[in-house]
Amino acid sequence: MERRLRKHAEFVRAQRSGRRVGTPHFTLLVAAQPPPPRPPRLGLVVSRAVGNAVRRNRVKRVCRECFRLWPDFVAAGVDLLVIARQGAPQLGLAQVREEWTRAQAALRHRVREVLAREAPRPHVSPGPSSPADDDGRNPA
Repeated sequence: MERRLRKHAEFVRAQRSGRRVGTPHFTLLVAAQPPPPRPPRLGLVVSRAVGNAVRRNRVKRVCRECFRLWPDFVAAGVDLLVIARQGAPQLGLAQVREEWTRAQAALRHRVREVLAREAPRPHVSPGPSSPADDDGRNPA
């Protein structure tokens, strides 16, 4: 099972509907996955402002490894989008995990918000229909 966001539409959906948590070197967004719920997936955004290609790729490798080693970081049915900020290339795996650990309480709160927003709501029927028009008169 693929645990990464790859398609542009998946990134756009996560950015538009996601809830944010900020850390000194990352912005973490959590968004509900489209049904059915699957294991959490990771998407990474590392712009050129972070550094050259070598630095950007290193940030992505470290973040993917942190996500891989921490399978219960976010709940199932959630996509995690990580946006790297300047200074992220200087962090090692332990420092990334420490930073994400400090943000975990806020992140779990955001996950609950996202999953509650996407939870199916009970259908309420409008009641018995009547042949009356909007103004209350019969249409005959």
